[in-house]
Amino acid sequence: MKSISLALSALAAGLIFAACGGSGSSSTGRAVTSITGTVPGTLIEAFCEDGSYYAVNSNDNGTSEHPFEIEVPQNTSCRLVMTTNENTPDASVVTLITLNGSSLFEVNATAVDLGYIALPMDRTGYDDDNNGVADDLFNVVTPEGTVISVELADDPMDVDGDGVINLYDDDDDNDGIKDDVDPDDDNDGIPDTEDEDSINDFDHDGINNDADIDDDNDKIIDAVDNDDDNDGIDDSADTDDDNDGIDDSNDPDQLNDTDHDGLTDAYDDDDDNDGIPDDEDPDDNDDGIDDNETDGQEVTLA
Repeated sequence: MKSISLALSALAAGLIFAACGGSGSSSTGRAVTSITGTVPGTLIEAFCEDGSYYAVNSNDNGTSEHPFEIEVPQNTSCRLVMTTNENTPDASVVTLITLNGSSLFEVNATAVDLGYIALPMDRTGYDDDNNGVADDLFNVVTPEGTVISVELADDPMDVDGDGVINLYDDDDDNDGIKDDVDPDDDNDGIPDTEDEDSINDFDHDGINNDADIDDDNDKIIDAVDNDDDNDGIDDSADTDDDNDGIDDSNDPDQLNDTDHDGLTDAYDDDDDNDGIPDDEDPDDNDDGIDDNETDGQEVTLA
């Protein structure tokens, strides 16, 4: 069962500066593409398939159309969510954005301008159940060829495929039972208290920590984050970096992560982070032993 405010996610609340003031972007050094536009006073969030998270606030320029720029990683499918009145939980309106009809997209250009997005500033007429999430998705048409629509048969960030990511959906599996009282949010037959999908997803974004490069959604990828689980304890002193209740010395998620970048080797295409993809690297774990001579490139528990 989720304990996340639908009006504004807990992770977003910590990223709001002054209303419509300040901005932020990824500082991970990854190749990025720029998405720009103008909006009313708005928080803009991007949730990407690799678990990375980005957020900026629009800049108050003294007009009704505030400019924004958000950078997202290239060659990675992402979603956009925009929230007006983000500093007023009882009046905020979360709007899920689609680009050319697709809520999951990949930008096929170094930059794309979305123009002015006339987001609702009031829930009246846009949010019938007053849960803080607009009833309809807001579609933006982009220049031809700039955006690639992506479809997933099984989407962990949107279990019921309604275009509303689980983090802002009050009924993830669309079974008619609100998540705050539903013992099985994703309707997989496993109670959430026993479900690895829930237990091993620290930021509740739908991406399992094993495949999530930013476990706590603080906009710092785990490879350079000194506090992966955002518990206030530096990873160098934390005996449970991912806060899963398993000591790191016995945690397969930690033991099977050669380069300690937050991705277990099974999900990492460069286990030792030496710049050579594993399918071309004769020594995936950089232990000096050719992989063809040993099958011990991953540590497993007895």
